[in-house]
Amino acid sequence: MFNTNTSNTSSNVYGLSQKTRALAHVAGETDINRFLVGTLSLREDNEIALLESKENEGGVKCISIFSHPKEIWSITSCPFDANLFFTVYNTGTSNDFKSSLWRINENMDSIQEVFELKGHTSMIKPILCDPSGSNDYIVSLDDSNIRLWGKIEDSEPQCVKTFGNLSKLSVGSINPNIPNQLATANDVNIKGWDFRNAKETFSIDKAHSEQIRDIDFNPNKPYNLLSAGDDSKLKIWDTRQTKEPVKIFSSHNHWIWSAKFNKFQDQLIITSSSDNTVKLWNLYSLSSANNTKDSTTTNSNDQTSDTSSNSSTQSQQPTKPKKNKRNEDQLIKTYEEHEDSIYNISWGSSNFLFASLSYDGRFVINNVPKEYSDILSYI
Repeated sequence: MFNTNTSNTSSNVYGLSQKTRALAHVAGETDINRFLVGTLSLREDNEIALLESKENEGGVKCISIFSHPKEIWSITSCPFDANLFFTVYNTGTSNDFKSSLWRINENMDSIQEVFELKGHTSMIKPILCDPSGSNDYIVSLDDSNIRLWGKIEDSEPQCVKTFGNLSKLSVGSINPNIPNQLATANDVNIKGWDFRNAKETFSIDKAHSEQIRDIDFNPNKPYNLLSAGDDSKLKIWDTRQTKEPVKIFSSHNHWIWSAKFNKFQDQLIITSSSDNTVKLWNLYSLSSANNTKDSTTTNSNDQTSDTSSNSSTQSQQPTKPKKNKRNEDQLIKTYEEHEDSIYNISWGSSNFLFASLSYDGRFVINNVPKEYSDILSYI
């Protein structure tokens, strides 16, 4: 691995010498912005870089590099222990995917396999940990099945339940607001589950016109779920009323690979795409910052387009107060530091810092523009 920044000034870009698609925020480090990045090489030894950055200071520091067998497709950091993380990796044989839990040693110079999650027979998706930070369970998914595993300790956990039997299962998200609720995406559909009894709780058929690549629950509002995929659209759903999305954003011109709510300021969303851009969105109307109404029941699926009344109608209306643009649903900024498909993005521990990772090995740190972060800090 190498850092592409060769000047004496700090850079928000770190370069890796191999292809990449696996990125995870180290969730157990609540006071430091640390990320794990894994390489994707069939013929070379693979590595995981532990990277660190400080909000609004610029610069990416490499803390350590760990050797890892086989190509890494995803990483999940354990929120209950900063030294533990799962990887999903391809052993080199077609569809022979494995997932293991790893521990970083005390000297921060190597990793040790704790156990392998056994039983999957097809491509494994990113492992899901309890968003509350406990080690009581994890959830794993492959192309068709969902598995609930018991308490995560130093020995291999028991698979408590297997369910789903879906086609083209691609991604999942655990609801941090409603106990035991899981959402999954399979092809163009979204389903909700109570994973303790394996019962379906909601269904959104044909949520997108093409494959869904990511879903994410709002960390502060229990019924808000975002979805994004190959139709280049970001959609927000109310899981109580699933006939239509309550909001649609459309600005990317190719597949959206990843989309995430900000954990602290849920009106902020980041998306990454095969169009080589990261986009930062403001979703004030459906956020916990908007306390004026229960706005999740309002259908706003007009792709944020503006409409105008005719002049006669306008003249009959009272003068409206000037809008605060920071409280409008809109695209805040497009980031263009990447030159290849951006497979993964993640918010950091700081309120307004986020990382993005493209297939060519470029890791980039960015911050929410100051004009937004200053206002949101006092909401």
